[in-house]
Amino acid sequence: MPARVEGFPLPHRPGRQILKPVLRWAFVAAVLAVVRRYTHQPSLPRMSEQWLLSHQTDFNRNEY
Repeated sequence: MPARVEGFPLPHRPGRQILKPVLRWAFVAAVLAVVRRYTHQPSLPRMSEQWLLSHQTDFNRNEY
């Protein structure tokens, strides 16, 4: 049985009133994406295996 909706009120909004919130949320999402990208990147490069092995005796540890 097909569904029918009669008298469903939709708010009349001109294009600008709809576009402003959409653009605001798009801007907020872009800013959050940039912040996430920079906070998830390590600030220092990883230590190489060669460096770890060369400093193994300095710290008295066999494994890192």
